Amino acid sequence: MKVASKKPGKQRKAFYNSKNHQRSSLMSTRVADFLAEEYGVRRMPLRVGDSVRVTKGEFQDFEGEVLEINRKTRRVKIKEVTFEKTDGTTFYPKIDSSNLIITKFYKEKKMDAWRAQMIERKAYESIDEDIIAPKKDIKKGGE
Repeated sequence: MKVASKKPGKQRKAFYNSKNHQRSSLMSTRVADFLAEEYGVRRMPLRVGDSVRVTKGEFQDFEGEVLEINRKTRRVKIKEVTFEKTDGTTFYPKIDSSNLIITKFYKEKKMDAWRAQMIERKAYESIDEDIIAPKKDIKKGGE
């Protein structure tokens, strides 16, 4: 799903009114440069267990594992990012998915079939140049 408007309010409205299967693609996150070169993809949907690095905000340059993903609010909880309350308890603040970079995929050595298929489909370096689309036969109405 792609939002055509440039206005932030309309983009937020489109996200909140979208269906759950469309939100997962909207929540896809940038992939680190070294992973992008290796796999040939720039963005992938987040998964619990992925290692990510925070790029903006108070927790900039923190790196940790994804604990929870909330598709409704577009927020993510990360294991190593914690706040301490005045009573001494700690909690995981929610961070927007657009402020993250994936640094390591979950189960990178034994990648699941769904993610491997997505990487194969989205890879921009593995495109064969021999594939040519069939030409359409255009017939004019008068002939």
